[in-house]
Amino acid sequence: MATRVPVECPLCRTALEADGCLEDHLVDAHTKRRLARFVVAEAEALNARDVSE
Repeated sequence: MATRVPVECPLCRTALEADGCLEDHLVDAHTKRRLARFVVAEAEALNARDVSE
């Protein structure tokens, strides 16, 4: 029987329960500012990769 790798929150690196929902975790456990900072950092990282290629 195949096993699924637990979903991990990209912000706090917490492994979610098997029935856990990442979206619910993000809303309940993190502030809007922290989520915004993460999105901005990811977007900037993508831009930096685009320029360097």
